[in-house]
Amino acid sequence: MKTKLTLLLTTLILLFALTACGGGDTSLDGTAWVLTGYQGNAPIGNAPTLSFENGQASGSASCNSYGGGYTVKGNSLQVSALFRTEMYCMDPEGIMEQENAYLQLLGEADSFVLEGSTLTIRTAAGEELIFAPASE
Repeated sequence: MKTKLTLLLTTLILLFALTACGGGDTSLDGTAWVLTGYQGNAPIGNAPTLSFENGQASGSASCNSYGGGYTVKGNSLQVSALFRTEMYCMDPEGIMEQENAYLQLLGEADSFVLEGSTLTIRTAAGEELIFAPASE
């Protein structure tokens, strides 16, 4: 029994070490998030969403859909060539300002931290986008 437990623990430790040392986009690839906070504010209206899949970041910025490429190296994150649809929303008041701020911060992404079920994306200036997992 003790041998099985030791083998199981060793396997789990090795699996964790291999996952932690993995490169590329594996730490974010296939994940989906919903914004819970930015610049000390809670989102209004439809909260922005963010999905990572095969080197592409995409989602809803509140009013418009958006997308672009992303790269991850360690905890470094760059989001590039962001594009969005061109609708204008007026309700709730401030939704377009929120969308513009969100996309600007996302485009300035410099690093990320995954702590428990929270994803925090930071700019080089220290501004943050805070996400919770999106419910499927």
